Amino acid sequence: MLKMISNTTSRPQARIKLIFLATACLILSACSTTPTSTLQPVASHAYAPFAYKQAELDKLVQWDVEGKLAVFANDKNNSGLLTWRQRAGYFDLLISGPLGSGQLHIEGTPGVAIATSSKGQVEAESIELLFLQEFGWVFPMQELRYWARGIPHPASKATLSYNETGEAASIHQAGWQVTYHSYNKVTGLPMPKKIEIIGPDVRLVLVLKSWFNLYPFPRLNPSFKPQ
Repeated sequence: MLKMISNTTSRPQARIKLIFLATACLILSACSTTPTSTLQPVASHAYAPFAYKQAELDKLVQWDVEGKLAVFANDKNNSGLLTWRQRAGYFDLLISGPLGSGQLHIEGTPGVAIATSSKGQVEAESIELLFLQEFGWVFPMQELRYWARGIPHPASKATLSYNETGEAASIHQAGWQVTYHSYNKVTGLPMPKKIEIIGPDVRLVLVLKSWFNLYPFPRLNPSFKPQ
């Protein structure tokens, strides 16, 4: 369900709700001692490096990343800057340019997403529903939390291909085709840099230039040898 937030009293209430839900997500994440997803068994010797990196990347509950976003939808091509802050189930996106003039600020937790722009504020039950109602296409935020780390979402089946160094080269999942064109080394860990995502009625290209505030920090053993 999508609704406009037009009066000045409802905005603080929506913000308080987001803060409460974000705090709950962080507490639950900190208290959890089990992984948030189940890794698929390694099929062969060639894929062992990916499974090893996936196990570490799957543990990440927090990061900040800055870069660019290009959107190809509704016979229009737009691009702009992207700042993404993730804290467990809470996300905060600042998009400058591609979805209209000025800035689009979106934040949310499971069950609520709030978008603020020069046109006002809109609230929906999810960012996917919000984008569908406002722009006519879906922004796959739930899957993107995993794809941005170079791993598939654990809740649905995925078909992967790999590059020569053991990172994901592509992921096909939930009707979306994700292609990894390049990676960046973040303190020795390969993190996706350029990602192309093709889905129903939209093509997205993300260039994730700067990763920081990763937690818990992935600790890969440089002497690891696939068995």
